[in-house]
Amino acid sequence: MAEVMARSKLYSETTVAIEETQYNCSKCKDTGSYLERKKNGYYIRGVEVEQDYYIVCECNKMLKINRLIESSAITKEFQKMSLKDFSTDNVHPKVVEMKSKVKQYYAAFEEIRGFRQNSIMLVGQPGCGKTHLLTAISNYLIHSKQVPVLYFPYKDGLNNIAANNFERKMEIMTQMKEVDVLFIDDLFKPFGGKVNVKSWQTDVIFEVVNARYLSNKPLLISSELSLDDMLYIDEALTSRLLEMTQDFIVTIQKDKKVNYRLRKLFEKR
Repeated sequence: MAEVMARSKLYSETTVAIEETQYNCSKCKDTGSYLERKKNGYYIRGVEVEQDYYIVCECNKMLKINRLIESSAITKEFQKMSLKDFSTDNVHPKVVEMKSKVKQYYAAFEEIRGFRQNSIMLVGQPGCGKTHLLTAISNYLIHSKQVPVLYFPYKDGLNNIAANNFERKMEIMTQMKEVDVLFIDDLFKPFGGKVNVKSWQTDVIFEVVNARYLSNKPLLISSELSLDDMLYIDEALTSRLLEMTQDFIVTIQKDKKVNYRLRKLFEKR
């Protein structure tokens, strides 16, 4: 008798455990879709017929977005950046123009993404918000359009490539060539305070840019250098970038007063 009661108790506890299974999404039970009965527009004897339809669950979209964020290499701090929190109060007119151009690019993205002139480049004065604005675009593309974006900080990214073996280098470069949108931040960033770009560095970037140029894959580019400086470093590379970004390029001339990090210093003078 005692054995029967023990078995009954075990069965009861197991049943409760099954019934209390926890799902991250109660609507689709973590399957990514669910059935919903809707009228289908057909009538039988004057009565509209109902039919079951598979609906893609909202949680499936969020899972995809989270995967895109994870694979983008955008830091948690950068993930917070948006166009809304980029203030243009009391800033240089060129900075206002830069934000406007970025908004135009985002609005046109779906229309132009399959063409060669599908990229954007912001160049010139450090500290004027180039990285912020292009990171904001990256975040919007991921969240609103579920477009894969890869963030590649020029200096740290090249150091990472140099530190890895051949197979890993090829893996990184293949990802840079094939991802839907590539964001190269601080292109030709000075090493040690001086512009001293080595041939292997331009070779890596040229190979990636040329592959994207030929396959019409968008680029987001920021650089502290002027276009003349970039052309001097590598004309073939820069001319491709200029062709790809010709409709969405803004240059801000060097002026320390435009650097928001130095604003308080000049205000005190």
